[in-house]
Amino acid sequence: MVASSLKDIESAAIEVPAAKVGALRVAAIYGANASGKSNVLRALQFVCSAVENSQVRWKPQQRIPRHSFKMRPARSEEPTSFRVDFVVGGTRYEYKFAVGSESVVEESLHSYPEARARLIFRRSGDTFSFGKFTTGPNQLIASLTRPNSLFLSAAAQNNHEMLLPVYQWFADALRFVSGPRDEGNGDTFAICADASRKPLLERLLAAADFGLAGVDFKEREVPEESKCFFSAAATALPDTAENIQPPERIIDVTFLHQCENGESVRFSPLDESSGTLAYFGLLGPVIETLEQGGVLCVDELERSLHPLLALEIVRIFNDKQRNPNGAQLIFNTHDTNLLDADVLRRDQVWFTEKDRCGATHLYPLTDFKPRREENLERGYLQGRYGAVPFLRRDDFDVAVLAHADYVADGK
Repeated sequence: MVASSLKDIESAAIEVPAAKVGALRVAAIYGANASGKSNVLRALQFVCSAVENSQVRWKPQQRIPRHSFKMRPARSEEPTSFRVDFVVGGTRYEYKFAVGSESVVEESLHSYPEARARLIFRRSGDTFSFGKFTTGPNQLIASLTRPNSLFLSAAAQNNHEMLLPVYQWFADALRFVSGPRDEGNGDTFAICADASRKPLLERLLAAADFGLAGVDFKEREVPEESKCFFSAAATALPDTAENIQPPERIIDVTFLHQCENGESVRFSPLDESSGTLAYFGLLGPVIETLEQGGVLCVDELERSLHPLLALEIVRIFNDKQRNPNGAQLIFNTHDTNLLDADVLRRDQVWFTEKDRCGATHLYPLTDFKPRREENLERGYLQGRYGAVPFLRRDDFDVAVLAHADYVADGK
């Protein structure tokens, strides 16, 4: 999300002195169905999960839960590599690792306190080396790091003071929203329970014109029969038992609507529209990210949302006044209404396209050098930038007409 020299929507860029570049507040990914848009976010989510969980939750001798590229079976055992550049506490870092199915092949972390890279640690298989400025019990932690665990994960679990801020960035600064949002999420529920922040949530719900007067929130104990169910499931599936845990509390949310006589009527989530619930579920991560900074990654931003709501969320992140902490939003979408020079800068738009082997390629709109006044939505739908499905309309017609004849013949 490095900003180019474009001057479109100047508030959409964040100055990052540590990296000596500007960063973008928003990045949008477009592409045909099954082109790999979601996998771009899943790859980043895997990185965060590996940093946070590999030392604690991945078991010894367990295969690393990566997804190799199935379209090239002969190369399925080749390592999968990741690289992330980020800024923590005013310092730029570069973190890389490669994993096979059984073990971590390589891992490294460099900082850039000045123009040149400074080694913090490097790992090749079970061999570790450390930079001269790297303090802490490095060799001890290296000896405790399993072959299928990242050193950064092991360092955090052993309270490595120098590496904790980097670990915390992966564990806390990135949030992911994917899948159905009709049940809300932990961030939204936490805001409902916070008396100082709940009014903001209710104002944002009211601003969306859902006809809501407020939200009510209650917690209750988990019933014993539910606890027994989780216990039985954990016993039946011992390999995944750590992931089968009952919630500590059950959260009941009701939505308040005002009648014409001024009284409030309670609606359960089952009574609300999918759009209301999707927006409600998204608001928690949006508010948390805007308050604390960090990166919010949303799979299909427009899911069950009116285009104007998705547009407003993008505008909030792009606005320096409403987003003073430099929070960033990465999302994929099919909503071409956002391809507008007043909504997204040209360097904020990315595309995914599959090659003949089924591999995804991610590339920026700026590769095509579009003019500032160019109609990006029309150009995209016309296939000017690629990343659209190639529809064989004749085949559609043949299939439908053949089926119609089949039905007409009574077969």
